[in-house]
Amino acid sequence: MKLRPRHGLVCALAGAMAFGALTFLLSLADTLETSAADQIWAYALVLACVVPLLHGLFLAVRGRDTSSLLALGAAAALAGTLFDFLSRPENGPGLLVLANLSRIVAACVGISLARYVSSVGVALLLVAVAVGSDLLSVFAEPTSTLVEEDSQVLALLLLVFPTFGSILGFGLGVSDFVFLALFAAASRFLNLRYVATLLCICFATFLAVTVGLLLERPLPALPFVAGGFLLANADLMLASLAHSR
Repeated sequence: MKLRPRHGLVCALAGAMAFGALTFLLSLADTLETSAADQIWAYALVLACVVPLLHGLFLAVRGRDTSSLLALGAAAALAGTLFDFLSRPENGPGLLVLANLSRIVAACVGISLARYVSSVGVALLLVAVAVGSDLLSVFAEPTSTLVEEDSQVLALLLLVFPTFGSILGFGLGVSDFVFLALFAAASRFLNLRYVATLLCICFATFLAVTVGLLLERPLPALPFVAGGFLLANADLMLASLAHSR
C-alpha cells in the first residue's frame, strides 16, 4: 500500500513521456494531406497516452489532503496557461506539450471533488449537471460565441493535441479532463468498476472527437464521457439505488 503513490508517479511519468514523444513524432510526420483515417489514428494514439497518465496521477495524489490537491491543480493550471501563452507553432511543440501536460495535471481538482461524491445518487446528479452544462455551453453560450468570434479566451480553455504533420490537431476542454478524473476517481471511491470506468470514459472521449470529425462540427465531449461512466457501472449503480430504498 505504501508503494502505491510511487507506482502512480512512475505510471504518470511514463504516460507523460509517451505523450510528449508522440507529440513530437506526429508533428514531424511528412504528410502533404491528412486524411480522416490519419486524424482518427492520431486521436487514438494521443488518448491512449492519457490513460496511464490519469491513472498514475490518481494513485500518486490519492493520499494527499484536499487543500494540497487544489493548490497543485491551481499551480498546474497557471503553468499551463503560461506555457500556452508562450507557445508558437513556428517554435515547435515543446511548450505546447508542457501546456497540455500541466493542464492534465490540473485535473487533480476532479479527484479532490470526487471525494465528496458520497453516493451513487450524487454521482448521477453530477452526470446530469455535466451533460446539461456541456450541451448548453457548446450549442448555446458561451463556447459557441467564443468560437464564432475566434476569441483568444478559448485558447486558454482548450488543450490542443497534435495530428500527423501538425502540432495543431484536435482540441478538448480543460473541463473535460476535470470530469474524466472526477468520474474515474468517483468510481473507485464508490467501489464501482474503476479500471473499466477509466477505459470507457477515455474511449468515449475518443468517440466524441471522432464523431465530431466525421460530422465536421465540434461536439460536446462530456455527454459521451458521462455515457461511458454509466455504461461501465450501470448494473452496480442500479443495485446500489435499489439497496438504499
